[in-house]
Amino acid sequence: MNTIFKTTTSFYTLTPRRKWLVLLAASLSLYGWLAMRFFKQYARFEGVNRQSKVTDKQLIADIRWAIFVVNKSVWWPNVCRHQAYQAKLLCRFYDVRYQIFVGFKKNEDGKIDGHAWAMAGGEIITGFCDPQQYTIQNIYEG
Repeated sequence: MNTIFKTTTSFYTLTPRRKWLVLLAASLSLYGWLAMRFFKQYARFEGVNRQSKVTDKQLIADIRWAIFVVNKSVWWPNVCRHQAYQAKLLCRFYDVRYQIFVGFKKNEDGKIDGHAWAMAGGEIITGFCDPQQYTIQNIYEG
């Protein structure tokens, strides 16, 4: 609860773009959780390949930051696939090219762990991990 209040009080000091991104990311976080929980047929990673004109590194950093802040503040589950879905929607909104990776690895117990992460501008923006540890099952580009 303390992080919500800290985020709220510091919200007013943000730039207008970061304020908008935080509000948008929070809305998309709830939307993504609801869609993946109850309406899986609408929550897809597939996208249409298109040529993007946006290469703004600061915008990509702001998208990463907004998803991170929302993840720390929300009370509903916001796991890696939800964050990757938020990244997809935000990147499409701002016409930024992105890739979403879904991979698997065997952990120390012998169980298989799945993970999803998003990249834009050659950088990981959600699901920070070492991609070399995972066997990539799917890559979605948009």
